[in-house]
Amino acid sequence: MLVIIVILIFFLLLNKKKREWVFPLGLGIIFSYIITYILKFVIARPRPLEISMNFLYHLPDYSFPSAHAAVAFAALSILNKTYPKLKLLWILSASFVAFSRIYIGVHYLSDVVAGSLIGYLTGLFIIKLKERKWKLTGLR
Repeated sequence: MLVIIVILIFFLLLNKKKREWVFPLGLGIIFSYIITYILKFVIARPRPLEISMNFLYHLPDYSFPSAHAAVAFAALSILNKTYPKLKLLWILSASFVAFSRIYIGVHYLSDVVAGSLIGYLTGLFIIKLKERKWKLTGLR
């Protein structure tokens, strides 16, 4: 997942007009990740697998909500704003990430749906913050 995020940031950095979206993309990803991990420890729902995914670190590993889905859908909302012509690609990519979490058996459907909503809404919130900043500074 980290490799994909680096590639997306590099993709935005290549276009001078889109560079201003690197920071909002990073914020969306970071905030959605933080929100999901706070909720994971508050709700503490066990994963569908009997074996913890973090067995090497001996940390509790919870299922709800899916951080992968949240990050993918946070990126989706911001990338859709920056490259609307590639909307189908963004939707398919985020959906594939979400579906893969269920397919490999590390999340329930409700984990993925909640993570997707958290991520998408976080991305929309970051976009609104960025647009509000433009209105206040007169850069629009």
